[in-house]
Amino acid sequence: MRFEGLEKTINKLDNDIEALRRVKQYLSNKDEISEVSDELNKERQVYADELYLGDAAIYPDCIELITGLLDKEIGKEEQLELLEKIKEIHGRKSPNVSKKSHGLNAWLKFLDVNCEWVENSNTDWSTLIIKGYVPRVNNSSNN
Repeated sequence: MRFEGLEKTINKLDNDIEALRRVKQYLSNKDEISEVSDELNKERQVYADELYLGDAAIYPDCIELITGLLDKEIGKEEQLELLEKIKEIHGRKSPNVSKKSHGLNAWLKFLDVNCEWVENSNTDWSTLIIKGYVPRVNNSSNN
């Protein structure tokens, strides 16, 4: 993945910021800890901005994939293939690097896709039916 390094860096910063938040309760130098935490948050924001910068431009590519699957029963293999294609388009593992979820359902929610999961009694793998999506509108003017 193109942005695997950025994802790892952001996750490390998230963990460091969380650790500072915890130790702040027990140590007396709260101002220093807050300063360090603020700096880490600023650094994290720079990386996050870089990670998500191209999302708007590649959104149509994902929707094109999704549109071809509307109202079809999508089994395990097709789901795995769809997940890999979406991750490949975005160049990262997770739709939101700060959250631990990175499966197909997390990506579909991130893309504002309306879907239904139908449990199969014969298998532990649910069937996916994509019902539609909420289109994102680009509010910037093109001159």
